[in-house]
Amino acid sequence: MTTPITRVTMIKIPADKIEIALQGFETFTKTQQKDGKPYILSMEAGPAQGNVRDQGYTFVTKSVFVNMEDMKFYETQCAGHQEYKVFLREKAPVEGLMTVYFQADVSYIS
Repeated sequence: MTTPITRVTMIKIPADKIEIALQGFETFTKTQQKDGKPYILSMEAGPAQGNVRDQGYTFVTKSVFVNMEDMKFYETQCAGHQEYKVFLREKAPVEGLMTVYFQADVSYIS
């Protein structure tokens, strides 16, 4: 069995636009599709909770994909993702962004 891919994106959005970004993300969770079906295993987003180590990132998203193929589809072809990026550009301007992804070698769930 393939280990899922976890993708985490930290975004710098003005604090007064976080709620708008969350509303757009909620819509995105309902519109993400590949071959007419939802394909992302899980999606989460929320305001960053931090201190001086947060480097100004105010909004965090996490998406989990079955495999690398699905993550690449997300990045290049997913209409829902493209619409969300346009939504942010128009309603909650992104001032900075950092994305990383990984496959867990070790995990623990209580």
